Amino acid sequence: MERLELTLHPTKTRIVGLWTGEEGFDFLGMHHRKTKAETSKGQVYYTTQQWLCRKAEERIREGVKERLAPPGMRRLSFEEHVEYLNPKIQGWRNYYYTAYSQRKMAKLDWYIRQRFAKWYAKKHKRRRWLSSLREVKSLSIQYGLKTLL
Repeated sequence: MERLELTLHPTKTRIVGLWTGEEGFDFLGMHHRKTKAETSKGQVYYTTQQWLCRKAEERIREGVKERLAPPGMRRLSFEEHVEYLNPKIQGWRNYYYTAYSQRKMAKLDWYIRQRFAKWYAKKHKRRRWLSSLREVKSLSIQYGLKTLL
């Protein structure tokens, strides 16, 4: 490490035993863990799986909430919100999407749709946001809201 002029941070650095597959590590927004898999012929092999880490998931949620939750954002149209969020959603998808992260990405997709429904309900002064889901879905299709899947 000295030859590369790198220093390890003592509180951030730890040794992880990947061999058992019981623990993993977070690096660059992804959780890495060794798992056992099987081929179609029944041969067992080990692979490293990556999926979105909890911290990155929270940052994505915060980014969506910052845009849709403040009362001042109700004056903007659905289309303006879609234009702002689409590049972010595409970037998150490009970076975090793996075959093993589909479940977490589906939850985040639902969260984005839910935040849009809450925003829409408040904009149109409705008591319940669940009644807005159908309209938000049709508006999402109309204005081309991207998904994480």
